[in-house]
Amino acid sequence: MRFTNKIFAMMALVLVLAVGCSKAETTGEVKTLNAQAVQDVVAQSKGKVVILNFWATWCPPCRAEIPELIELRKKFSDDDLMMIGVSVDPDVADVKEFMSKDAQFNYPIYFADSDVGSFFKLESIPRTLVFDTKGKKVFDKSGSFPGSMFEAFINKLLKDR
Repeated sequence: MRFTNKIFAMMALVLVLAVGCSKAETTGEVKTLNAQAVQDVVAQSKGKVVILNFWATWCPPCRAEIPELIELRKKFSDDDLMMIGVSVDPDVADVKEFMSKDAQFNYPIYFADSDVGSFFKLESIPRTLVFDTKGKKVFDKSGSFPGSMFEAFINKLLKDR
């Protein structure tokens, strides 16, 4: 029975990745990911730079950073950059409402399951992690950062691959 559950979970993850991980605008549907699924997204994106951004709708610096991230996403191909946002809001309904009214994301947005905060030791948001093309974490900082800083960093990581 456990083997069947693992296969089902992997198939679900592959479906989530296939549907949600391109530059196309998100549909407003917000899937919940646990800590392992977030790690799997990063691991399956080798060859690309991965930006993982933890945020919440109630966080003013997070909201201010979103337009920068949207513009940054426009500058790189799907072959070079995987960007995902993971909301740590208390309720997924808040995220769906925000997405329908306030932001037109061009990267997939997920809702953090209960284990994500403790696994990633989230103490403050926004928090951004960047993984190089080999899947190694090369940046892990809390706070809001300009897209131009990430653009230069991504270009360097892509050049070094």
